[in-house]
Amino acid sequence: MNEGYHVYAGYTRYVDFKRLDFIVRTVRSYFNNRTKLRGLDVGCGKGDIAVPLAFLGYIVVGIDICSEHVEEAKRWAEAKKAAEGNPTFLIGDAENLPFKVSSFDFAICSEVLEHLKRPERALKRINKALKEGGLLIVTVPNGYGSFSLIYDHFRNKIASKVLPRIGSSDHIQFFTLSKITGLIKEAGFEVLDIKHSDFVSFLPVLVKSKRFCYYDCKLADKLPSLLVSGWYISCRRI
Repeated sequence: MNEGYHVYAGYTRYVDFKRLDFIVRTVRSYFNNRTKLRGLDVGCGKGDIAVPLAFLGYIVVGIDICSEHVEEAKRWAEAKKAAEGNPTFLIGDAENLPFKVSSFDFAICSEVLEHLKRPERALKRINKALKEGGLLIVTVPNGYGSFSLIYDHFRNKIASKVLPRIGSSDHIQFFTLSKITGLIKEAGFEVLDIKHSDFVSFLPVLVKSKRFCYYDCKLADKLPSLLVSGWYISCRRI
C-alpha cells in the first residue's frame, strides 16, 4: 500500500489503510474513475477519509457530532492543503442530517453506526441525502468478533469493574453480519459487496509489526465472516 493519498490520512495501523483503500477503490470503480462528484462523510472524525478523497478530486462534506473532531479535521485539511475550500466540515448529528434530498453522489459511514442509539435512522437519513443509484459505503466492527469480544464485552463486563478508571466501551450496538445488512436493506439500499477487515492485528503486542498486520489482514480475507473483526460493505440506493 503506497498510494499517494495515504499521506492525507493520519493513520498508522495497516488495517486502517486497508479500510481507506477499500473506500477509494469502491468509489473509483462504481463511478468509472469520474471525479468532481459530491461525497458525504458521516461521522467524519478528524478527516482521515474526507481529506484523501478531496485530494483525489471529489467534493466532500464531512459531518461529525464532536466539535473538537471537526476543528481538528479543519486543521488537518489546511495542513495537508488537499484542495482549496475542499473538504468542508460541519458539526451535526448522523441521525438528523441537515442536507436536502438527493444532495450527494456517494456517502461514507465508517466506524459510526456502532456508536448510535438509532443506526437505522441514520441510514434512512443518508438514503434521503443520496441521489437515486448513489453509493453508500458502511464499515462496522463485528460485534462478536475478536476485537469486540476483548475491547467491548470483556471490557464492559469484567475489566471496567475490576479497574473502574478503564471505563466502559463507547460502542452501544453489536452487529452480526445479518443484522447490519438487514438494517441497510430496510433503509432502502442494495448490498453490493462485503469485505473483511482484520483478525487479531489490533492486539497491542502485535500491532507494531507491519509484517504481521499485513498477513493478518490477508488471512482475514479468507476467514469466515463471523470470525473477523469487522466488515466493509458497499451498497446502492434503490
